[in-house]
Amino acid sequence: MQTNVTPLRNSLFERLRNDPEILTLIDRADETLGALGYTDHGRRHATVVALSAARVLAALGHDAHRCDLAAVAGFTHDLGNCAGRQSHASAGAVFVYQLLLARNVEVADAATIMTAIANHDEDEQGAAVDHVSAALILADKADIHRSRVRTRDHEQFDVHDRVNFAVTRADLDVQTATQTIVLDLAAQTDIATPADILELFDARFALSRSAAGVLGCSYTVVVNGARIL
Repeated sequence: MQTNVTPLRNSLFERLRNDPEILTLIDRADETLGALGYTDHGRRHATVVALSAARVLAALGHDAHRCDLAAVAGFTHDLGNCAGRQSHASAGAVFVYQLLLARNVEVADAATIMTAIANHDEDEQGAAVDHVSAALILADKADIHRSRVRTRDHEQFDVHDRVNFAVTRADLDVQTATQTIVLDLAAQTDIATPADILELFDARFALSRSAAGVLGCSYTVVVNGARIL
């Protein structure tokens, strides 16, 4: 996933991405997950998911307002991890909604963002229920990359570390001519094979495929140029 991208301008996302309280919550959520042994869920992940979610919708012709809501959902989707990993999507959705109302965001927009956050996680039986939630799911599940691994000591890797570390590039491409959303990965197969990637992320890919369908698209995963899904 590209990180050297031009951010949205004159938007709610641009205002919130520098909000001290929200940044503190992102940092604390990431510290919590680090202590529990999870990969990076900090500012980098939040920004990558925000920008990617907005770009998916933009590529499919959605207006700037909906793209902005997707970006905000992406930026705040993991704040619930402050309270622990279990039920982080539903917990985060509720207090992000309150944070948004406190910042004078319209109720309808705050509710759209809340819905997306509440439905982004496969372990909580999340499902894409509208375009914003679909874009968030696709963006979140596409952030597979070695930069998310907290240690470089291979002897300390668990399976998530090993598979993420194997992936050196992850691009989420919208091919409008065929209405296909492609997760295009480059991976070091001596560290993790395409079969390893598919096995570990099978549930995430299934959720992404369903989300793509809500956007009127098919979904494909490619590793080193070969389709695995």
